[in-house]
Amino acid sequence: MKKLISIILIGILATLSFGEFYVQPYFNTVSENGQDYLLYSINGVFENDSFGLGLGLNAYQKEIGGSLYYGTPNMEETDNILSGLTINLLKLRIGPLYFRYGISYPKTAGLGILMYNYTNNFKNALDLGFINEDIKAEVHMPYSLDSIIPVNYSQSGYLYYGILKTHVGFINLEFFGGKTMEKEDIKPLRDDVLGSVSAYLGEGILKIGGEAGYISSTIDSTTVNGYGAGAGGILNLGIITLKSLPVVIQMPYYKLGFVNVEYENNLENPDTAYDILNYDTIRFGGINEIDIHLGNIINANGRLHYDLTKTFEVQNPEITGSLYAQIPSEEFPLIIIGKYYRPMESLEDINNWLDKNTSAEISVGYPVSNNLFMLYTKYYDSFNDEFKDKIEFSVINEF
Repeated sequence: MKKLISIILIGILATLSFGEFYVQPYFNTVSENGQDYLLYSINGVFENDSFGLGLGLNAYQKEIGGSLYYGTPNMEETDNILSGLTINLLKLRIGPLYFRYGISYPKTAGLGILMYNYTNNFKNALDLGFINEDIKAEVHMPYSLDSIIPVNYSQSGYLYYGILKTHVGFINLEFFGGKTMEKEDIKPLRDDVLGSVSAYLGEGILKIGGEAGYISSTIDSTTVNGYGAGAGGILNLGIITLKSLPVVIQMPYYKLGFVNVEYENNLENPDTAYDILNYDTIRFGGINEIDIHLGNIINANGRLHYDLTKTFEVQNPEITGSLYAQIPSEEFPLIIIGKYYRPMESLEDINNWLDKNTSAEISVGYPVSNNLFMLYTKYYDSFNDEFKDKIEFSVINEF
């Protein structure tokens, strides 16, 4: 046993000499089956360009001052600290092949005619990929390792998907395919088969092309199929990038940006799971987006997508915005983060920026350790129609 421990310690020390090691605590509020939990995680992380390993200890409470349990909320309640030991990051790159297990960050396919800013609520997931000069392929499987002793894992999302990016000459191609699956024997309220393809011609400043998407949704014993397609382009002006699909046609049962940040929640919510059935007419539409990028100082994004009736009346517009700003000061290295999302019935509603469907928050953060910030957050409580405050610790990465 002493020999084995010595070999492990020597291996760890040798590995650390080729990369960076840091401790990363993480605190958050998560929801499981309608119950909110306070989740705590402390991770020791080593990583370099080709390898990364994060060993962690997870614990949670149902309320502040309540009993502390080790592991994650989907596990059996236990006060055994060994049940909280887990791996929260594992990545490996060998030539063109890569393997990554860790927090799932927002993903968009093309300009988002189908998938825009999707995430499985920032839970852990497994990604397998292949990258070379001509091809970038990725397969996403939503599984989470909840504990090592005993080995306990769970499905962290409903959606499995794959993305393939390649090019033929000056034509850049991207393919997306996805399928919902049962999660721990719990069926989503809607079963989806999804697909999209984008093709853009050009390099550098201007790219012109289009995208098409497909949705097949089964609700109980009823299956509906929808198709959408649009044409537009990308104009890169350096600091500012404009993206637009000004001409989109949507057949019945298709919805722009259908796979979004709320997608996983919608599959469990009977108030929203069946909304696709309301899109039962042929509609036009459009997507307009602006990105602002100024080095490490500011990253901002704003997007408006909408439907158009045959008489060109704007319906169902949705506004999404995000902000990441960093104050370039060694004395006060603060960051400012903002998020905004609002679906509307018509553009007339835009005069009122806050309503029952609005999600909005802005935070000011101070760095504690590697990518960990203490945040003061002002957020909008749409149920009570008021702004509230909270202080939290969160891992922040530039988008």
